[in-house]
Amino acid sequence: MKFIFFFLLSVMSFAQKFDTINLNQVELINYSNYKQFHPKFKKIERLTDHTSFGLKIFSTLLLPNEKEIEIVAIEILFESKVKKKNYCNEYYYFKPMILKSIKDKQSLIEEKWFEVDKDYQGKYIFPIHLKLKISEAKNYIIGLETSYENSFCPEENGYFDLIQTKESVDLYYEINSELRKQDFLKNYSINYKLYYK
Repeated sequence: MKFIFFFLLSVMSFAQKFDTINLNQVELINYSNYKQFHPKFKKIERLTDHTSFGLKIFSTLLLPNEKEIEIVAIEILFESKVKKKNYCNEYYYFKPMILKSIKDKQSLIEEKWFEVDKDYQGKYIFPIHLKLKISEAKNYIIGLETSYENSFCPEENGYFDLIQTKESVDLYYEINSELRKQDFLKNYSINYKLYYK
């Protein structure tokens, strides 16, 4: 009985704590009039989160060859091959972030959780307003945090794409509240596109 009580409490508190948006219900804005930047890459890999509690993963923020830009939107791409649907956690949540460095904890963009169908394929564009001087943003990192309603799920959970970039980048996982470089995934980045002016 205690188990059921604490489980229901955790689910209710998650729903109250996070303002979530279902990606399938969001009207996409047309950003075709803006410049676009997508890191050049060799291949796409699907990274599955095998944890039951979620994870934080970051990569070097690659930027266009400009002196200064204003990012108006970030597009997170889900392009890897869909595998068999897992109904233990039919949905999962992710929160995009941009940090000034691996030592910073405060995101430069509004913190908001988004609900994603487990086997979602496509893209999601979310608006932001972030002015950057490229020379000052050399250590910036872009990241995602995942979370789940059912933390007792024994199966695989959420996923997102990594791209093997042509430029040199570093990939980090948060382990015990510390971001640690993952050398075995050298030159892998989160799959994203920037819209800017």
